[in-house]
Amino acid sequence: MGYTGFSRILLAVSEWIMKFSLTNILWLLFNLPIVYFVLTLLYADSFEKLQLIVITLAILTPFFFFPATTAMFGVVRDWILEKKSMTLIASYWKYYKENYVRSLLGGLIIVPIWSAWLYNFLTSGVKMGSVSFYFYVAITIFLFTITVHFFSDTVHFQVKLKDSLVKSILLAIGNPHYTIGIALLSGMLVFMLIKYIPVLIPFCIGSIIAYLSFYGYYRIFLKMKSLVEKLEGSVENTVQNSEESTEK
Repeated sequence: MGYTGFSRILLAVSEWIMKFSLTNILWLLFNLPIVYFVLTLLYADSFEKLQLIVITLAILTPFFFFPATTAMFGVVRDWILEKKSMTLIASYWKYYKENYVRSLLGGLIIVPIWSAWLYNFLTSGVKMGSVSFYFYVAITIFLFTITVHFFSDTVHFQVKLKDSLVKSILLAIGNPHYTIGIALLSGMLVFMLIKYIPVLIPFCIGSIIAYLSFYGYYRIFLKMKSLVEKLEGSVENTVQNSEESTEK
């Protein structure tokens, strides 16, 4: 007997919860060293230990966090494009293997930029609510969006690493409403989970942010594709009209 009405809605919601949860758990498992040092960071009892843990995290992030996160973006990309070719675990592993080196190299470029930016912020003595503070917030949003665009572009296109990084920067600059929207929604999600339902953090925080980020990236892609098609159509019409005028 088929599902109808409320039962069908409940089944669909349950399936999505399961997909987000399983993807997030896979992401955490592939990030175990990162998870361990983040938890250790919470219990650091001296500045020297804190500094050592942060440096260790910066070194490990390109090797673990970037490949694992790229694989997660590949999985949510399949959901958004409605691709159903293999199981979720198989899909995650496929994207992880295919993009490991590219993600690692991207991490080796992006992580030092993040590290320098955060170090500058922590040592600058910026006061909450000051003009400088909002400047730091704006740049942080910009860097965050470039990073998630890089993950999205890595799984959506097969282009050179340099081209992907440049494209991620241009997309963040050229689409400020998406840039701000992705960052704000992600920030609100993290805040709500930490404040109200922290028990759900291991089950959805990464996968939902990946979904929101790729959705925003894909909307930009569709928008640009439509614009290019209109421009090409306009050029073709202009050439055709020119040829007709010449014949007359």
